[in-house]
Amino acid sequence: MKKLFVFILLIVPLHMAAQWQNNDSYQATSSQQQKKTTTYKEPLVTVGLHHTGDFYKKAAGVGLGLIMNIGRYKDVMSFTAGVEFIEYLAGDPRPEGEDNGIGVVSAGGQVVIPVTARLHLFPTSKQTKFYIACGAEYGIRAHEGGVFKHLYPDDKALRSSSFAIVPMIGWKSRVADFGVYYKHYTSKPFYDSIDGKRNLGAEEARIGYFLTCYF
Repeated sequence: MKKLFVFILLIVPLHMAAQWQNNDSYQATSSQQQKKTTTYKEPLVTVGLHHTGDFYKKAAGVGLGLIMNIGRYKDVMSFTAGVEFIEYLAGDPRPEGEDNGIGVVSAGGQVVIPVTARLHLFPTSKQTKFYIACGAEYGIRAHEGGVFKHLYPDDKALRSSSFAIVPMIGWKSRVADFGVYYKHYTSKPFYDSIDGKRNLGAEEARIGYFLTCYF
């Protein structure tokens, strides 16, 4: 009986240790398989919904469009190109009592084609990188502002086209892109106004922000 008891004391712990070892091996294998299954590989080319907003004098531009990104956020460089519609808003130029009560009217709209080249400098978290970039933007007149255009010769507030150089800084991840930019026009979108009160054409630079969410 004593020998049987000793035998049980020896066998049971060994058996349990073997079970734990098998269980640990199974868990490690399952964890590796799950890690392989859940590992996400960022595609080289992504498309996203792009939003911009910039400000100048008493006016602003609000844009919405699509951007194609070539390059991963872990890469040294990436490139973007897209198309965007920008609506320009300004203070209502009509005298008090004749305005729309809101005080803001459309100054016109453009379809713009932005392109950028980005240099990714360093990570700011496990999934984001800080970058500097320089881009260019070509704009094409889409429509004239209803009330605002009457301040300009021939009822035309916007030129037929514009061109700007756009340096920027930003933070890029797998699914989003956010930053700020300085837009300097070499060819301005607006003519100079005839009354000097809403002279949007004199503004050659704007500061703005952008946000892109990739599909």
